[in-house]
Parts: sequence; structure tokens; C-alpha cells
Amino acid sequence: MKAPRIPPHKIFTREVRSGQKTTSILGVLIIVFGGAVSSTSPTAAADTGNPTRLFVKEVPLRVLGRDTTVIAVEQADGTQGYQPQAAAGFQVEVVNQLKVPTAMHWHGLILPNLMDGVPFITQEPIQPGGVFRYNFPFKQSGTYWMHSHYGLQEQYLAAAPLIIWTDEERSKAARQYVVDLTDFSFTPPADILKNLKKGMPMPAAGTGGKKAAMPKMGAGPAIEMKAQVWKDDSQSFSSAIVRAPTPDVDVSYDALLANRRTLDDPEVLSVNPGETVLLRLIAAASSTSFQIDTGTLMGEIVAVDGKGVQPLKGNIFQLATAQRLDLRFTIPSTGGAFPILAQGEGTKLLCGVVLSTPGAKWSPKSPTEIRAAIPAALLDNTQERRLRALHPLTSRPPDRSLPAVLGGNMMKFIWTINGRAYPNRDALVVRRGERVQMIMTNQTQMGHPMHLHGHDFQVVAIDGEQLSGALRDTVMVPPGSSVTIAFDADNPGVWAFHCHLLYHLASGMFTVVKYEDADTRYWTPEKTTKEILGLR
Repeated sequence: MKAPRIPPHKIFTREVRSGQKTTSILGVLIIVFGGAVSSTSPTAAADTGNPTRLFVKEVPLRVLGRDTTVIAVEQADGTQGYQPQAAAGFQVEVVNQLKVPTAMHWHGLILPNLMDGVPFITQEPIQPGGVFRYNFPFKQSGTYWMHSHYGLQEQYLAAAPLIIWTDEERSKAARQYVVDLTDFSFTPPADILKNLKKGMPMPAAGTGGKKAAMPKMGAGPAIEMKAQVWKDDSQSFSSAIVRAPTPDVDVSYDALLANRRTLDDPEVLSVNPGETVLLRLIAAASSTSFQIDTGTLMGEIVAVDGKGVQPLKGNIFQLATAQRLDLRFTIPSTGGAFPILAQGEGTKLLCGVVLSTPGAKWSPKSPTEIRAAIPAALLDNTQERRLRALHPLTSRPPDRSLPAVLGGNMMKFIWTINGRAYPNRDALVVRRGERVQMIMTNQTQMGHPMHLHGHDFQVVAIDGEQLSGALRDTVMVPPGSSVTIAFDADNPGVWAFHCHLLYHLASGMFTVVKYEDADTRYWTPEKTTKEILGLR
């Protein structure tokens, strides 16, 4: 008998009942022991409205014919994640049903610092059996996500969508779906990290546990890879075959998943001929960035990281780890089945979903079709250079410029920001009211998707070339490249800033942006190394 499948993401076209608008911005931690309930919190908070309960729990999953155990973040009815109306505010209770502590981060949200969900920076971890209440008003709408920020739980798929609805978001297309993209390994994440730190070979994907040599910086002959290019004549993105050295990839995964399903059994999403369809793609993987191939179906980018951009057309798109991409399509009047495939950066691994009109069918013709013929090239700046924000920051010279030099030693598996590996007491210090410019320079031969908590930022320069780029919360800094971002220091606190490749984060590529007047009571970096746990 097959293990029960986690319910797929529901179609995000249904109405979500609005609750009372949140007025409190402070959380309450409730610990339950043997039926006794006690409450502790940073400061007392009034109980407003009826919160949605999100249960962080172990669940079964079947991958490539094998039963395994992962983590889900779901409501009592099995709905993955949270789909609130913006006007209702954020009202959630996170219930930890794991046997180990956890903490849930609301990725990309502009929110009060003590609601950010980062253990040993903004709160203590939620202990087994504990409940943490989060209350704050929304300042954004669109495609966001949530994930555990505790240890290596993200690799156990401890993540889910967070879609914030407004009338404007609903009007973007007649039909809308969410597609969560993740990477999966049968090797426990603690063992993956241990092997990386020892310089040991990792299991090769799809080889039944046989070993593959750990990649070396800049190693490997030139090979053919599939890359994204910009076509001036059609003003669109297209694919091309390029030759380049073998990409550096940390972990050889066993599978990629789209809505927790492999490509041999993809989720089929119903659409109608002539209909406009919006896919809200979330790169919820631990260490994988993606090329999104829409095949014969021409799509257009309408938002990145939840923020609107001037539309860009194409049939191949780049999506870095932790980023989001809203792609809009018009289904041909003739109908059909249209696979939307995500290929792992530097690999042949594929996952995806199928958009299908009534009566149309699609399935891979052979097992080899669940893998690409050639690897996907590493993400570069082809797409990022052309993105333009619909609502850019107001023009203003920077008051402060911060360096963020990304470095590391892959053979020792130590990753650094400004020459230091976290945990440490260093910080990137800002003052309330400043326009801050941060120059991220990648001195390594791997790309790093860099995420700043609690703020939207704008990409304002790439490799020294000034531009009025996209508003984001996560930006890829390709090997040997520099990306300059700007943000307004208008949200006081101690905010995590890190590479979103899980094993880079856990090996030091992490720091904080700290306001001069920040509340630092929960910032205890010395506790960070105690976080590395499994499910037991």
C-alpha cells in the first residue's frame, strides 16, 4: 500500500474569510506540558481575532518508490501554509508537534522584528508541544512563503506557501495556482553537512547510494549546458546551448519535487482554452536554484518576490533559491497539455506540473524523460539586468554604504561574509531613517542567493552598472559578480542577512543588520551551533 500523499496545494482562487484586523504586533509563546498551560512573551499581547493554527509535524511521503518521513506546515484540514486576506492581518499560532524544537520564519514579510521567527535572534525556539502566537498587520500582498529557520529542518521540507490576497492580486488572472519547488535527499541533512565539512564524497543522485566525488572549485572540463539568453529581435527570453566548465554543486540530490511530487507523477492543473493563468512559483528548496522551462507556452513575468515588475516575456526563466516568480500565461484556444518544468541549476534533475485543458493528457514517454538531456547552466545576471520594478524606491542618495564580501573555502566548507563565519558578534550597523546601500561582492565560484529579513530592497547596480531594478527580498549574486542593493532603514531591530543555500548558512555565510537602537535581548549567536538536529 502506498503511503498517504500530502494533500496538494489547493487552487488559490477561493475566497478566504476576512477576520478582525490585527492591532497587536506582539507574540505570545505558550508552552504545554502534560495539560498545564503557561504563557511567556517578550511583552504582554492582547488576544485579537481568531488565529489560524499551523501545525509543524512529521508526515509520510513516498519519493521514487520509497517511503520516507518529512515535515509539513499545515492547517487542521491539511491545507498547506496560510492564505490570508491582507485586510485581516497576520494572525497565526504555530503549534510544534515535532519531537525537537522549531521556529517558523515568514520569508519576505515586512513585520515587527520580534515576529520574524528566527531563533537566537528574534525569539527563543518553540519547544516540542509549544505554541507561538504571531500578530501583526500586513504591509504587502502577493507570493511569499514560510519555512523553518531552525537547524537543517528546511531540508526535511519544513516549508509552505504564504499567499497574501487582495482584489488586485485576484485580478491578475482568471485562474491561479501555487507551485512549490523543493529538493529531496534520502540522506539525512545532518549527515550531508557532516560529509561536506569533512570533504567526504556525497551520495550520487539516482545511484542507489554510490559515491560521487565532491566538486572542487573551478574543476571540470567544459560541457554543454542549457542557458537562458535574451533575444533582442523578439524582446524575450529563450534557451541556448552553451559550453562552460562543470558547475560547482554542493549536494547531489535524489529528486526534485513540485508540490511534493516527482515528474513521473506530476500534479495536473486544470485550465481552459483561452484562459489567463497565473503560476505563483516558490523556490522552497534548500540548495537548488532553478531554470523554469515553459516549452511551447509563452509566459510573462509579472512579479518577483511578491513585488510587481514591468512584464518580460519568454519561455525560460531563472529562479534562485528562496525567490518567487509570478508567471502569467494565456492558454491557446486550441487547448492542450503544457508541462512547466523546473530544472536544477548545474544538474539534469527535473520536476514540474502540467497545465491541462479538458481531455488533454501528458506523461513522460520513458523514465529518461524525468531527467534533462544536458545540465542547466548556473544562474547569471541575464534576467536580473532586465527586471524593472513597477514601484521603485524614491530617488535618494545613500546615507550609508555597507560592504558584504562573500567568501569561503569549499574544501573546508567554511563560508563567510566580510571574512567572518557566523556565529560571531559582528553586525552590519545602520541608523533609523537612513537610505542604505549594500555592495555584495562574490569572491567564490558558486552563486549565493542573499536574503535580507524585514525589508524590501531594490537592485540598483550589477557589476558596477547602475540600473533601477526589481524590488526583492532575495537576490542571486553569481560567481565573480557584484550586486548593489538599496533599502530604507525604517524597520528597527536585529535582522538576519544570509545566503539562502542551507548548508552555506549553517557553515557561516550569515550575519545580521543591526539598528543602532535595536532590542538585542534575543540575539545570542553563541547558541546557534546547538541547532543542528534531526527529527528525533
